[in-house]
Amino acid sequence: MLLPRFVASWLLVAGVLVAQVGTPPTGKQLDDLRLSAYAAENQQRFADAAETFLKLGAAEPMRVEWVVAAGRCLGRGGRFADATKLLAEARSRFQGETSIAAMLARTFLLQAETDRAVMHPEVLWADAAELAESVLATDPNHEDCRLVLAQVRYLQGDEAAAVAAAEEAVQRHPARAGAHVLLGRIHGDRFRALLTEYETTRPEGQPAADLVGRIDTFRQLALRSYTTAAKLDPSRPHPHVMLGQLRWIDKKPDQARAHYADALVLDPDVRIAHDELVAALSIPDRVAFYDAVRRRYEAGKDPQPAKVATLLFHAGRAWFEGAAWREAMEACRRAVQLNPAAANAHWYTFLAAYELGEHDIAEEHAAAYAAAGAAAFADVIRDLHGDRRGATGAIVEFLGNRAFAAKRLDRSRDLNHVVACLKDSADAWNNHAFLCRETGQFQAAWESYLHALEKEPDSPQLLNDGAVVLQYHLPTPEHLAKARTMYERAIQRADLLLADARTTEATRKTAAEAKANAQKNLQELGR
Repeated sequence: MLLPRFVASWLLVAGVLVAQVGTPPTGKQLDDLRLSAYAAENQQRFADAAETFLKLGAAEPMRVEWVVAAGRCLGRGGRFADATKLLAEARSRFQGETSIAAMLARTFLLQAETDRAVMHPEVLWADAAELAESVLATDPNHEDCRLVLAQVRYLQGDEAAAVAAAEEAVQRHPARAGAHVLLGRIHGDRFRALLTEYETTRPEGQPAADLVGRIDTFRQLALRSYTTAAKLDPSRPHPHVMLGQLRWIDKKPDQARAHYADALVLDPDVRIAHDELVAALSIPDRVAFYDAVRRRYEAGKDPQPAKVATLLFHAGRAWFEGAAWREAMEACRRAVQLNPAAANAHWYTFLAAYELGEHDIAEEHAAAYAAAGAAAFADVIRDLHGDRRGATGAIVEFLGNRAFAAKRLDRSRDLNHVVACLKDSADAWNNHAFLCRETGQFQAAWESYLHALEKEPDSPQLLNDGAVVLQYHLPTPEHLAKARTMYERAIQRADLLLADARTTEATRKTAAEAKANAQKNLQELGR
C-alpha cells in the first residue's frame, strides 16, 4: 500500500474533504472518541458516528479504518454523496487499500436499494459489481465483496450467478451469516413467486403435483437458510422477521409470532406488520405479547429507553383499541417520557385522557402532537371513519379554546393550526394567524393570513392584519410595498361595504374598524 507523503489531518465539511491542522489529541481522548463513535453507530445515530470517526481520521490520518467507518456511517445515514466523495478521495490517497473499494461498492449498492431519488439503479449496480470484482481479484476471501457481487447479480436478474456467489461465500466463510441471509432471500422470493403462480393458474394432476413440490423445495431452502443465519448471528433481527413471514404464509401464526417476538427483542423498532401480527388476538393477549417482549428486551444488554418506548406504545395502542382508557393513557404517556420523539404516542394519550375527563393531560398531549405536525395531525383525523372524524375534530377545537382561555397561547396556536387544516376556512386561518402573531411566529402568521385571504380575498380586516405582519414584523422592501397595496385595498373594500345598504351592522362595524386601522398604518408606513 502506498501511504500519503503528507502529514495533514482531514475533515469532511459540507461534503468536502479539507485539511486541518491542530493539536493532536491525547491517548485518552482518542480512546474516548473511539468509544463514542462505535456507541453512536450501534445506537444508529449515524450522523454523530460519522462526525466522530472523521475526528479520529483527522487525529490519525494514516489509519484507513477511520475513513472506512466514516464512509459506512455516512452511507447508512443516507448521505450518499458525502460518503462516495469521502471514499473516492480516500482511494486516491490510500492506493491499493481494498477496504476502501469494498466500502464504496457497499455504499453504491445501499444507495441503489434505498435512495428513492436514484433514477437508474442499474448504473450503481454495475459500479458496485466492478469494485467488488476488483477486490476479489486480489482477495478472493473478501466476504463482503463476495456478498455485494451476489446481491448485484440477483438484482440484475442473474439468479444462477447470484446463488453461485452466495454459495461460494458460504464455503469460504461457513461461520458467517451474511451469505445465508442472501440465499434465504433468493429462495424465499422464488417460493413466493411459485406460490403466486399456483394460486393464479390452479393447475391439476401431475403439473399441480410438480409445482407443489417445487414450492415446498424453495420453502424449505428459505427456512433452512434463515434458520442458519439466525443461529450464526444471534444479534441480527432480520432472519427472524423473514422466518416469521414464511411461517405466516404457511398459516402457522403461533410460530410466526414467536419469530416476530425474537426479532422485536433484538430490535423493538424492526419493521414488521404489527396490525397483522395481533389481529386475531384478544386485547389482553395483545398486551401480554408486547409486555413479554419488553421484559425480554429490558433484561438484555444495554436496553435503550427509546426502544422500550416503542413496545410500551404498542401495548398502549392495544389497550386503547379495547377501550381500556386508563391503561392506554399510562402506557403511551410513559412511552413519551422515555422517548419525547414518539409523536404517535401523543395521539393515543390525548384521546384516552379525554375519555377519562383528564383534560389537562389531553390538552398537553394533543398540543404536543400538533406541534410535531399539524397537517399530519389533521390527516389522521380525516382518515377516521364516520362520527369519529367530526367528534375528534371537535375535541381538538375544544382543547384549543380551553388553552386560549387559560392563556396557554403556544398550545392554543398549535391546536388551532390543526383546526385550520381541517376546516380550511377564513375564520380558522385567521384565528391561527392571530395566535402566531401573538406568540412571535410572524412568518407562520403571514402564511396563515394568506390562506385566509384565499378564502376571503376582499376582507378589509384580513387585508389590514396581514399587512400589519409585513410592515411591523417582516419588513423588507418587497414586503413594505406589498403592505401598502394591501392597506389601500382594505380601505377600498371597506368603503364599498360601508356604502352598501345591505351590509349588516356587524360587518359594517368590522369594516369601519379595519378602514381606520389601515389608514393609520398607511400613514405610519409613509413616514
